[in-house]
Amino acid sequence: MKAMEALKWAMMRDPIITVSCLLGGIGVLLPAVVVPIRNAFSSAEPVQQPKLSDVVSGMTGK
Repeated sequence: MKAMEALKWAMMRDPIITVSCLLGGIGVLLPAVVVPIRNAFSSAEPVQQPKLSDVVSGMTGK
């Protein structure tokens, strides 16, 4: 219950900062939740990431 009181206090004190922190927290947690769910429903093969050396050579032209 202390967390809810702290959240109410923060919303009254600085609502923009509080909402920004909440949205940031959701953004951090989404990849941990959505990716396993998406992989569970997906029947296709996952896309393989390119090698870092191929990416660097493609960007530098070497």
